[in-house]
Amino acid sequence: MDSYGISDQVEPFWNKLNDFAKYALHKNAIRFVATFLAICVVAGFITSFLSISILTWLTYLALYFILISYSLKVVTKVARGDFEAPTYDEAITFNDDEIGKAGLGLDLFISLYFVFLFWFQMYEAVLISALAFALLYSAMIINLAMTRHLSSALMPNELLRTIIAIGFPYLLLKFFIFLLGAGLFKASITIYFWFPGPIAFLLIFALASWALLYIHSMLGYAVYQYHAELGYGIDAEQIMNNENVQQVHEIRKLAHADVYIQEGRFDDAESALYEAAKNPQYSSQALERLIKLNMARKNPVATVKAARAYYEQKDLFKHAPKALALYQEIDSFEPRFKPMNANARAVLIGAVRNPKLLPVVEKLATDMQEKLEQDPDLAKALSAEAKFYAEVMNDDDKAIDLLKQLLDKFPHGSHKIEAEKLLGVCMNMKQTLSPNP
Repeated sequence: MDSYGISDQVEPFWNKLNDFAKYALHKNAIRFVATFLAICVVAGFITSFLSISILTWLTYLALYFILISYSLKVVTKVARGDFEAPTYDEAITFNDDEIGKAGLGLDLFISLYFVFLFWFQMYEAVLISALAFALLYSAMIINLAMTRHLSSALMPNELLRTIIAIGFPYLLLKFFIFLLGAGLFKASITIYFWFPGPIAFLLIFALASWALLYIHSMLGYAVYQYHAELGYGIDAEQIMNNENVQQVHEIRKLAHADVYIQEGRFDDAESALYEAAKNPQYSSQALERLIKLNMARKNPVATVKAARAYYEQKDLFKHAPKALALYQEIDSFEPRFKPMNANARAVLIGAVRNPKLLPVVEKLATDMQEKLEQDPDLAKALSAEAKFYAEVMNDDDKAIDLLKQLLDKFPHGSHKIEAEKLLGVCMNMKQTLSPNP
């Protein structure tokens, strides 16, 4: 957790309001605001000479792009436990500007949506939509900043998940944002009334920048506070990549489990891991964590349950060395456990390449032919055992005995050619090494 910057004991955001107010006073934040102000002044001067309105609008979009990129970077950085304001370069070059484009796309979508409603004079829909967006916009910003995908900011189920994860404090968050917005609006009117145009512009700009940084640092801290519930834990870097988009749910579950384990919420971690294990792509990773979690909790029943599920995977051969190492850990914790399918035993025996692990093979092979007699993969397991004795132990007699049993018991099948070939090699080696009479 330290490497990710998230602590186990997090002070709630409603106790950090003074810190959010000071966020705009960070050195990097002041530099950004000053730089952005200079860019705005130059852009305004240039556009005053442009007669083509589309160039003016493109300039405004570019300015807004800079602003939204920085704001979303604030959310992401604070959410990861880094409370130092980002630099201008850090924000604009963040993820090749993908997050800025997504933020710009979100606000353009909302703007065009309301233009559409006004165009067709759907005023009741305008009111309802305004209330809905007012409630959901903070969740949109959180999802967008943390996943970098516009779809996560527009899909109702994703927004609802974020709101439910934060819970009632989400309404408190919205209340603080409403107070800031109302205060900014009232202060802007007062400033515009009492001060000359240029001075009023600078004051309103500074006040708006302060409010913007206040709001986005508070949103980022809310993610930081509710990282476990939202699923942005140790594995959140994977969620923030553009890869594995279809498996975000499973990655979140794994992230939940990591954080739950750190916080001592073991039952919640177990539930999250079993949920993630439903996806075959993540089942091995999730079940391995389950096994180690239950061993750490000294729970042999839960360990055996998770281990059975782990060793029943059809693609166990893809991570055979890891499966063998895990079996040795389980064996030292619960010696009575053995995988009850021939495929798993074949994979484990086949992964043993050290003569010192002979007891492991002997244990796996014990009662194998009796208890797994009806298993269609029994021939594969016997073949793996014979290979171990022939190639690792150099015990030709044992290998010959096993191969003869294999061919007698299973005279047909894909294993036949390989078994006959190995049997011939072992018999030749035995004759070669036998002393001449």
